[in-house]
Amino acid sequence: ALLLDASDAFDVRSPNADEAAWAITWGCWRRRSPSVRAQKRMLRAALYGLHFVCRDEVARQDGGGGGDGNEKGVIAPGLTSPEAAAFVATAWKVRVLNSLRSPGIGFATALALAASVAGYLKLDRRVVDRARATKAAAFVSSRSAKAAGMTDAQMAQEAMRLLRGEEEGGGSPSTQPPPSAGAYASVALAAHRAGRKGVADVLVRQEESPDDRVRALLGVGSYAEAAAAACRARDPDLVQEALSAYEGSFSDNEEGKNLYFAGVANKFPAEAVNMLTAYHSRMGAIEGGDARPAMNVLLRRQKHLEAGLWRAKRAVARPSMTTSSTGEGDGEKEKVEALKEASKIFDLGGKDCAFQKSCTDEQVALLAEQEQLRRTYGAREVAPPSSSVTATIASVLKYGAVDPRAAFRLGADADRIAKKYKVPEKRMWHVKVRALAESGQWPLLRNFADTRARPPIGIKPFALAAIRGGRGHVEVEHYAKRMTDKSDGEDRYEVFCEAGMWKRALEEAANLGDGRKIAHVRSMCNSPDVQRLCDRYI
Repeated sequence: ALLLDASDAFDVRSPNADEAAWAITWGCWRRRSPSVRAQKRMLRAALYGLHFVCRDEVARQDGGGGGDGNEKGVIAPGLTSPEAAAFVATAWKVRVLNSLRSPGIGFATALALAASVAGYLKLDRRVVDRARATKAAAFVSSRSAKAAGMTDAQMAQEAMRLLRGEEEGGGSPSTQPPPSAGAYASVALAAHRAGRKGVADVLVRQEESPDDRVRALLGVGSYAEAAAAACRARDPDLVQEALSAYEGSFSDNEEGKNLYFAGVANKFPAEAVNMLTAYHSRMGAIEGGDARPAMNVLLRRQKHLEAGLWRAKRAVARPSMTTSSTGEGDGEKEKVEALKEASKIFDLGGKDCAFQKSCTDEQVALLAEQEQLRRTYGAREVAPPSSSVTATIASVLKYGAVDPRAAFRLGADADRIAKKYKVPEKRMWHVKVRALAESGQWPLLRNFADTRARPPIGIKPFALAAIRGGRGHVEVEHYAKRMTDKSDGEDRYEVFCEAGMWKRALEEAANLGDGRKIAHVRSMCNSPDVQRLCDRYI
């Protein structure tokens, strides 16, 4: 503090500067670590105070020995202090180096210079760690006799000692903080470049920074370990970096891609494999995306069920691109080929995928059946591509309204398809009723209802189809007369209510003896005569 005051007084040309400097004795000197802002002031004070230190008349005990015949440990008055001289020389070098450096470059210093100046200047710890790392990297890369006589473990221990800044042969543990992030990784890369893989493996495991550890592992070619370290750090960016680096280590041909996917599936952790699978699945699902990478990953992982389902869903979702009136085109051919590929994948899964394989094979057969129908009748409407079994049967029956002369053949084809794919009887009857009603083939619908004295679905669906198709009361009465069983009373009531035939609905409600149904008819109808009849029954 006295020296700083004397230096400041000297800068302003105060007469007190000389007196303040001469008042400083050797006992006032202590090693300090000034702040960064005080470094320039400290350097100026050091240069100014060196003159007075050299003329200190008080004998100084240094313990380092003196010269000119003096006793050991005594420095004669008038001699320059070695510490002061070294400090000033180092300060000059640092100032020169930093005056020449670019502002964008870090603190300029040499290895020995950094070690000597570290006790006087408050340097960033990373600067010192970088200097130590440079020394350790030079050691593991050297071909000296000392390095040649060491094992990998011994060399790794020596490199770690240099990084921690410990004295050689020191028995006590180091009190200095551990090296900053990236120090072990940089030395490990140097050891790897020098051909000392064992040393690199030991050092890279000491690195605590996930980023530096992963990049060091990638640098030495340990891609699976890098991916595992990235997964432990739960950093998806590092996982992706490891996958990309591993992919870049292979050629860009088909063989290289197969080796890449096989290596990921067999060596990488599950988190990385799942991430790669999800990425390629999403990219493959995009229109125009390539589906092969996702398939390769799933197949390499022995996920036959997932691979087959993914391929089949993608095939079914493919839009149908037709090039003719019969609905044929490249899109349909590609869809069939994709489904056949999915069937082969399911076949690899064995019994676990037997049901999925059967469904896929039936879908392929259905697409072939649809194509045959389109070729036979020369129209796309008879069996639109990629429809279900039910939709195929309905479209075949509806086409009878377009070509009435082929109605009998169309009905036979519909029955054949239903039998081939084991469509239940009641479901087939419902499909026929709906298809004939929607296409307006009312005579065929009536004939179909008359084919059985007691249809498996009853007469009610026929009557409701006629009502919703806008047919008159005569058509409804025709089907109502067929509903003769006692159990059909509820159905007749609902049919008459649906058709707005309120008087007949009232009769059915009265026969059932249900007051709520009578009240419902009275609330719904607008006829005064029917309302009076309802009041009489109530």
